[in-house]
Amino acid sequence: MKKITQWVEEKLVPRVSKLTEMRYFRALRGGFFAIMPLTIVGSLFMLITDFPIAGYADFMSGIFGKDWVNFISPAYRATFNMMGLMFAGTMSYKLAESYSMDKLTSMILGIVAYVIVLPKTVVSESGEVIEKVLSFDWLGTQGIITAIIMSIVSVELTRLCIKRNITIKMPESVPSMVSKAFSALIPGILIAFIALLINGLSTFISGSFPELIYSALQVPLQGIVGTPFAIIIVSGLNGLLWWFGVHPTVINSMLYPILYANADKNQTLEGLGKLTNHTGNFGTVQMLDQFATIGGAGCTIGLAIAMVLVGRSSRMKAMSKIAVIPSFFNINEPLIFGLPVIFNPLIVIPITLAPIVSVLITITSMSIGFMPMFTGIQAPWATPFLFSGFLTAGWQGAVTQVLAVIVCVAIYYPFVRALDNQYRKEEVPEATEADLDY
Repeated sequence: MKKITQWVEEKLVPRVSKLTEMRYFRALRGGFFAIMPLTIVGSLFMLITDFPIAGYADFMSGIFGKDWVNFISPAYRATFNMMGLMFAGTMSYKLAESYSMDKLTSMILGIVAYVIVLPKTVVSESGEVIEKVLSFDWLGTQGIITAIIMSIVSVELTRLCIKRNITIKMPESVPSMVSKAFSALIPGILIAFIALLINGLSTFISGSFPELIYSALQVPLQGIVGTPFAIIIVSGLNGLLWWFGVHPTVINSMLYPILYANADKNQTLEGLGKLTNHTGNFGTVQMLDQFATIGGAGCTIGLAIAMVLVGRSSRMKAMSKIAVIPSFFNINEPLIFGLPVIFNPLIVIPITLAPIVSVLITITSMSIGFMPMFTGIQAPWATPFLFSGFLTAGWQGAVTQVLAVIVCVAIYYPFVRALDNQYRKEEVPEATEADLDY
C-alpha cells in the first residue's frame, strides 16, 4: 500500500498539479465550496423524507398526514434542485475574481446565460406540454455541466469586451455603482446574443442545450446496455460521470426500465424454480442501487471510510465528520461537492474503479453459487449496506457487501492519503516528507 501511495504522490500528483492549478479548475473549486452548505442542508432533509426503516413512511403519515413529505421536500428542492442555477453564479463569481473583474456583475450575467439555454417547457403526467416554465431537473445537479460551460462563456466574453475596450465608459464624476452598471451593458448584450444562438442551435438539434449534452452521452450507452457486462460498464460510468459533475440519473433513468424488467424476469424464473446464474440476469435494479453504488455513485463509502482512517489535515477531518454518516445512507453529495470529488484528478481513478470492482465481486459471488440471484425483492435506495444486502439477497448479500466495501476502501486509500498530504502541505507549507509520513 505504501508503494502505491508513493507512486501516486511522486508520479501522478506532479503531472496533474498543473491541471488543478488552472484558472478554470480553481474557479470550479471555489464555486463548489460556496454552495457546499446547501448539499449538507439538502442531505439532512432528504434523509428525513427517505429514512430507510420499514413502516417509517406510514408512521409519519399517521402522525402528520399522508402529504407530510410535501411540507419537507421544498427544503431539499431549494438546495439540490437549484444547485445548477446557483453554481452558474458562484463559478462566474470566482472566475471573474481571478481576472480582477467585477464579481457581482459577472455572477448575474453567468446566471442569465445559464437560464437562457435551459428548456422552457415541462411535460405533465397527462402529456400536456406546459410552456414558459423552468424544470427543477435542469436547475439542479443535472444542469451542472451546462452551468460550467455558460459560466466560462459569459466571463470570457465580458473579459474580451473589457480587453478590446468594447464597453461604455462614464466620466469619473459618475458614481462607481452607476459606472459599473453601464460598463456591463455591451458585454451583457453580447452574452445574451451568444446564449440565444447556443439555445437556438441546440433546440433545433436536441430540444435544448442541456438535453443536447445528455443525448451525446446516451446514444453510445444504448448500444452498451445489451452486452453481458453492461452493468459493469454502467457502474464505472456512474462514478466517472459523477466526477465530471454529471448526475448518475443521466444513465440510470434510461436504464431503470430495463433493470426493473430484468428483476421481474428473475422473479418469474424463481417462481418456476429455474433461476440460476445461467438463466437469470445480473443487471437488475438491486445490482445498481445496492451493490454498484454503495455509499452513492462511485461506491464512495470507500472514500468516506478512507478519509476517517487516514485524515490528518484539518480539511480532511472536517469533511469526514460531515460526509461519513450521509454516506452510510447512500447520500454522497457532501463528498462530491465538498471535498470536492468533481474534477479532482486524484479521485478520478478510484471513483471509476471502485464500483466496477464492487460489481465484479457481486457477480463472482453469484457465479460461484454463494449469493442468490436477485429477484423482485428490493430495498429503498437509502438503505445502508448490510441491511440492503440482507433484504435483497439474504445474509450472503450482506457478507458480499462487506467484502466489496473493504476492497473499495483499499482502492480509495492511497489516493485519499495522497490528497490528505496535499491538504497538510497547504495548511503547513514548511512540513517535510518525514512529517507527512505515517
